[in-house]
Amino acid sequence: MEENNKMNISRRRFFKTAVLTGMALTVPTGPDKVLAAKTRQLETSHNNGDAAHIRGYRILGTGKAAFEVSALGFGVMGMTYNRSQHPDKKQCIRLLHEAVDRGVTLFDTAIIYGPLNNEELAGEALSAFKGRINVTTKFGHEVIDGKATGRQNSRPETIRRYCEESLRRLRIDSLPMFYQHRADPNVPVEEVATTIADLMKEGKVQRWGMCEVSAETIRKAHIVCPLTAIQSEYHLMHRIVEENGVLDTCRELGIGFVPYSPINRGFLGGWDKQRYYKKVEYRRMK
Repeated sequence: MEENNKMNISRRRFFKTAVLTGMALTVPTGPDKVLAAKTRQLETSHNNGDAAHIRGYRILGTGKAAFEVSALGFGVMGMTYNRSQHPDKKQCIRLLHEAVDRGVTLFDTAIIYGPLNNEELAGEALSAFKGRINVTTKFGHEVIDGKATGRQNSRPETIRRYCEESLRRLRIDSLPMFYQHRADPNVPVEEVATTIADLMKEGKVQRWGMCEVSAETIRKAHIVCPLTAIQSEYHLMHRIVEENGVLDTCRELGIGFVPYSPINRGFLGGWDKQRYYKKVEYRRMK
């Protein structure tokens, strides 16, 4: 019991540091259904008064699609793309470095975040840690001349272009994992999976995943090119994946599950109403 209390305190301290900077965390969740990915126990330790060191790891996916990452990941999105003000860039870089020092090896970004400048920030801050950490990113939302169009675009030629551009912004030679951010209704998922498989053969992409897709879509994609992970919103106030077959499908096929916004954009992380952007009306718990 005492050891569990120490672990919980360590996690809360890390969450507090992260939430104050406006980031979104990716953490393993408790319900048994999420055990599609093998998980080693999350361990933390204190070498000083405030630091929580992450020692646990989990394996997303199986076989050739397996991906070993820290049990707690770091979502970079909120550092340049959120509903409120952006934190200072130097503070963001400092926090990213601190996360690496504390044992985080999984960092998550996307082309649409910013757009583009979130990947640039991740590349600037994390490229020095090649071999120690992995930065995953996402394609799918259309961006033209640095601006989001509001459309989906997962045509093969677009995926290839986004891949090359992401590699450049992230300052790496191969993407550890490339998610399709949202399904494109105009491009069959089998065509998307085939394009990713080709990029893997070329060494430009190592693994791939999908975000916010149905169980049926997961099955279709996985047959063509094995998926490493599915990323969907999942927290105490949003548990749809428990009911729509997504978690069950991940478990059946051996696909990892990465929940985003596990503390509901800070709402479940102990914020008071003064921390919310005044121009946005948020629901308040009574």
